[in-house]
Order: sequence, then structure tokens, then C-alpha cells
Amino acid sequence: MQRDLVTLSISSAGQPAADAPVASPSLRVVTMRVDSASLLMNNEDEWAEIGRGLVLHISFFSTATHAGMRKAVRKLLRLPLLSRGKWGDEHEPESVLKLAPDEGGIDVLVVPQANLTGAPSSSSNSVRYTDQLPKDAAREMYKCFCDEISIASAEALRPAAALSGAELEAEIRAKEARNSQDPSLTFKTGEFAGVYSAFDERGVPTHDAQNAPLSKAALKKCEKIYKTRAAKYAKAVERGDAGGGGVAQPAAAEAVDAAAAAPATGGGGDAAPLGAVAAAEAAGTVLPRVVCGVFGNRQGFRCVSAGPTIHCFDL
Repeated sequence: MQRDLVTLSISSAGQPAADAPVASPSLRVVTMRVDSASLLMNNEDEWAEIGRGLVLHISFFSTATHAGMRKAVRKLLRLPLLSRGKWGDEHEPESVLKLAPDEGGIDVLVVPQANLTGAPSSSSNSVRYTDQLPKDAAREMYKCFCDEISIASAEALRPAAALSGAELEAEIRAKEARNSQDPSLTFKTGEFAGVYSAFDERGVPTHDAQNAPLSKAALKKCEKIYKTRAAKYAKAVERGDAGGGGVAQPAAAEAVDAAAAAPATGGGGDAAPLGAVAAAEAAGTVLPRVVCGVFGNRQGFRCVSAGPTIHCFDL
């Protein structure tokens, strides 16, 4: 399956022009909003259950990286995939990070589904899995993905006072980098990298990663983000902290990308990122409850949902 997308830029004459290639996705995920769900944990009769929340069926591509995985987790936690009431009522769709503290907790169930990266063979009536990450590497990536949901949630939701000095400094650097970055790069780097495939002459997206035109609501949201970034960039230019006249700032772009991909800072080793979770819990932060299936099991599954249920993303 061809996944080497090419980013397009809409020129002033209205003609698409080839730009830098979009990074290959690290994972494919099918998301489900559910009222309740159960997952078979031992291939026999032990079921883990969740209440209202989000189910993530996940598989990793052969091109998966830890940095790409961490960015994907942060994106999934911020996408408006849930709602307070029934879908389509007066409530707008909201994210896991928004609803977890407001609703007193949201459940997230992670289901390893290696076959998601399969594709039908063009030469026979069979399914090929050549795009899959090898099993041992996928097992390790899956464990890190499950840990990262709690880590990223803690980083986003815990009070600022709970952050260490190093973490606060990193957040300040990332914010300064965003503010000094040419706004034409906003949707091509950092948290937006790989999300869009075509842009107008200002760098504002016109098409999503699958090259489908953005909806009016999505275009309006991108315009709002662009105007905010442009205003901050203009102030940075006035202070002499950024180049003027629409000149791209590669260093700032790299800093934004690094901030989005970096794990939590701390005392070092695996304990440092997970320490962010302990610090958040100690501060009374309500985090999503994460339940993860057993890698390699057959993943018996059942759920109840008022619908609509499913999205599918390559991230």
C-alpha cells in the first residue's frame, strides 16, 4: 500500500505545486465512541470492562517511530471524538482531555489489532501484511503507546504547579518557538505535521491528509489558528525575535517538532515520564482510565454505542 504522500501547496495562480513529502504514518487506528465495552483478556472467560469512553483499535506500520507514536497519542487525546450527550444534539463533540476532568473521568480501551495494516493483494485473492511492524518491535511499541496515553494526559491536565523546573522551561521554549515561527509553517510542523496535504498561498490548509477538501467548519478553525499565530509572529518580528516578511524560520520549526515529539522530562530513565502520572494523581488531577488488551491475544470484543461509532486515522 502506497503511503508516501506528497504535500501540495496551492500557488497564487491556483495550481498545485509539489512540496516536501509528508512523513509516513506510524500507526493506523480505528476509534469507537462507546457507552460501554468489554475485551477478552485471557482468550477464555476473563473480560475487562469500561464505561463511557473511547476504544482504540491499533496497529503499527513498518515505518513506525517512537516520536511518531508519541505525536499520534497527543493528537488522539485532543481530537473531538466524544460527546456529553447523544451525537448530534446541542452538545458539540469534545476530546478525551476535555471530558476527563469535566465528567469525573473517561475510559480509554486500547485493543491491539495487527491486521489493521493489512491490504488486499493486487495479484491474488489474499491479504498481505508487508506494511506491518515486526511482531517483537510492535509488542514493544504497543506497550509504549499504552503508557504514553497516561503520560500525555498527565502532562496536559495536571496543574502547572506540579510541573518540574525542567518541564516548565521546556514548555516556555516550545511556546516561544511557536510564536517566533513564520505562520506559513504552522500547519506543516509540530502537532499539525502530516495532518494536511494541500495549502493556500499563506500555508493555511485546504485539504486533509487523504487529499479531501476540508469542511467549512474545519477551514474556519484553521483560519482562526492562522490569524492567532500570525499576530504573535508579528509581535515577535517587532521585538526582533523572528525574521520578517514571511521568511521561514527553520530553527523555530525544528523546535516545535521536537517539543511535540519529546517525552516528559525529569530525573532520567523510564521512571521520569511515568513520574508525571504520579505527580498528576498526587495533585488530584482526574486522568482518563486506560485499559489495555493483551498483545497477541485474539481480542474478543463487545460494545454498546448509541452511534455514530467509528473513525479511522493514519497518524
